[in-house]
Amino acid sequence: MMKGHCVFALLCGAAAVPAAYAQTSDAPAQGGQSSGVDQIEDIVVTASRRSETILKTPIAVSAYSGDKLRAAQTVALTDLVGPNPNIQIGNSYNSANVAIRGIGNGSSINAGSDSGVSIQVDGVYMAQPLLTLSTFLDVARVEVLRGPQGTLFGRNATGGAVNIIPNEPTPDVHYGFDVTAGIDPGRINTAGYVSGPLNASGTLTARLSAQQTYNRGYTKNLSRPQTYAPGYSNNLVTTNAPSRLDDANNQSVRGQIKWEPSDSFNARLLVEYQRDHSDGPATFLEGTPDPTQPLPAILEGQSVGSVRKREVYNNEALRRIEGKNVNLTLNWALGSGDLKAVGSYADTKIHNIQDGDGTDALHTYSDFNNKTHQYYGELLYSSDASKPFTYIIGTNYFHEKLKQDISVPISLLPMPVDLGAKINTTSYAFFGHAQYALTPEAKIFAGVRYTHDKKVDLDDYNSYVGVLPRQSTSSSQLTYEVGASYAFNTTLDAYLKYATGYKGGGFSAGGLAPAFDPEKNTNLEAGLKGWFFDRGLQANIAAFHMKYDNLQVNQINGASTQVVNAAKATIYGIEAETVIRPVEALRFEVSGAYLHATFDRFRTGDPARPNLGTVDPDGTRRFDLDGNTLPQAPRYSVSAGGYYEVPISSGKVTLGARYDWKSRLYFSEFNIPVSSQAAVGKLNLSLNYESEDRRITASLFAKNVTNEQVKSNVIVVSALIGSLALSQYQPPRQIGASFGYHF
Repeated sequence: MMKGHCVFALLCGAAAVPAAYAQTSDAPAQGGQSSGVDQIEDIVVTASRRSETILKTPIAVSAYSGDKLRAAQTVALTDLVGPNPNIQIGNSYNSANVAIRGIGNGSSINAGSDSGVSIQVDGVYMAQPLLTLSTFLDVARVEVLRGPQGTLFGRNATGGAVNIIPNEPTPDVHYGFDVTAGIDPGRINTAGYVSGPLNASGTLTARLSAQQTYNRGYTKNLSRPQTYAPGYSNNLVTTNAPSRLDDANNQSVRGQIKWEPSDSFNARLLVEYQRDHSDGPATFLEGTPDPTQPLPAILEGQSVGSVRKREVYNNEALRRIEGKNVNLTLNWALGSGDLKAVGSYADTKIHNIQDGDGTDALHTYSDFNNKTHQYYGELLYSSDASKPFTYIIGTNYFHEKLKQDISVPISLLPMPVDLGAKINTTSYAFFGHAQYALTPEAKIFAGVRYTHDKKVDLDDYNSYVGVLPRQSTSSSQLTYEVGASYAFNTTLDAYLKYATGYKGGGFSAGGLAPAFDPEKNTNLEAGLKGWFFDRGLQANIAAFHMKYDNLQVNQINGASTQVVNAAKATIYGIEAETVIRPVEALRFEVSGAYLHATFDRFRTGDPARPNLGTVDPDGTRRFDLDGNTLPQAPRYSVSAGGYYEVPISSGKVTLGARYDWKSRLYFSEFNIPVSSQAAVGKLNLSLNYESEDRRITASLFAKNVTNEQVKSNVIVVSALIGSLALSQYQPPRQIGASFGYHF
């Protein structure tokens, strides 16, 4: 297997050799006044659908340039959880679990529901962003927008949005490559790119990027293949018990061609292929949600491994994900503004097999197969930004065809629970946003969006029920925002806004639960962004108060997931991000958040504890969750880093240390200890070298130095499977070195 990885690494390097890359050519697209990772950047973002600095953007947004991501060994979206306030990211079986300010998609398994965080890659809304968690391929910038983005980004963005912007072809010839190697376990990451003109006039340019990520696996699997479970149903057959789990085996390649015949028009075609052929995350058995509740008889006395030693017993594990997408972007510079058109097609295949009990017994596992075809188009017109009155108007269309098959063999049942569905989702929207400068310092802005969503289940099947009745949901909503901003001076801005959000309803494919209602929210937010002490201190602060109606919550019922509507929830808090440079050689980066996210009214049953709770008049036992904390919403988050530069004859060396800490967070609305992560912090250390011309970089790094074992997700299955609490963990300690050359 290693031979294949080495071949891919050599190809990346070989692709980079024929041309040259000038770091300064790409830098203006990544940052404002300074492009180096060692400076306090007034980075340019497109969070408002225009190119503006963070200071002038009235949104709670964090942005990371490609340079900074490389310097911090940030290879995937999951690596941004530490330094970014109020964001949590993890895997949940066959979906990407991204939550901002406590709002995301929970433990979504069955098709029919959407995430509350919108993810855009190259300006395209991605309904199946699972590969985004595991790889960053040649990115110029990553933006994390917090709070409802119901006007400009729209679709289902009640919690926020993540924008991933790739580097584009450049008019000059450039190249670059990076290699990272690590130990315990062995790992190697390689990335390379080539960019430059294809003709003498420079009207036709191209960029080729490739990336490979491999690690042997952080967790040792002690289980071995078995064929049946004596004394139980013989429907459980295991054939794939890999020796290591929590591994990585990802490859990505992207090609772009840009045609720019004049200053007023350009067209860019992007073609990308990504795949993940790993064995997936390890599943650890944490126990049951009720200490008095025994394990199923088949699990009594079974070996469960050790989280501390990163050893586990998983009879089944497989992860096969492939994604292809083609984007066409057209830009016209008109006399009074700019017109942008985007068209995209994406194809995703997901096959995951995951152990369902975390022991050496053949009790249960889950086999997921998803295939999707996505079509997306958007038309956006932006007026002249130099005028006192500016506006953006647009429309977009989204259509997805999804086919899902889930098989859950359970030792106590005569045959597996098989669920199947074919779902078509269609969504379209019309939106506009305007801003008027009352004075050069004072501005008012407003936006509105009309969204229509429709989901149709063409084929729904459950092996214990048969063919289920077809379901469909349809809803429309008008969302808006109004606000004002004021520039006290050239380095200090403030804003105040009120915004609404909307997330379409749906149904849980393959289950018997009724359709669930759309989710709606409002957000009152105030922000202050500025530079102080002769630009030695940058501080971005946001305070917010959000109210949710019909908040969508995922619960595992039987062998499937169902979505229920919580009545109401309230979320409020404050976020701060600061960069301090007391002297030229020393820089501190400190961010923190306080988040109070609770259910106001929510009464529901727990499928894992059907015999607990109070009895309602209809005979159903339910829990009163009023005041419970929302999942994925730690009360406090702090990240503090210090970086000291030492000049040397050929460049500079930067000593770095960062500590990321979060208070206890729950993975379930029931706030039970077994489904939570206690307060924990991680220490990262780095030693970075950068040559004087910034062409050569090298580093030594140690991430999670104290080897903390931190849960990334916990799922509590229903009583049908044994009410088991099953967890996945973030990577333990990582030690490695990297080298990069960018010319």
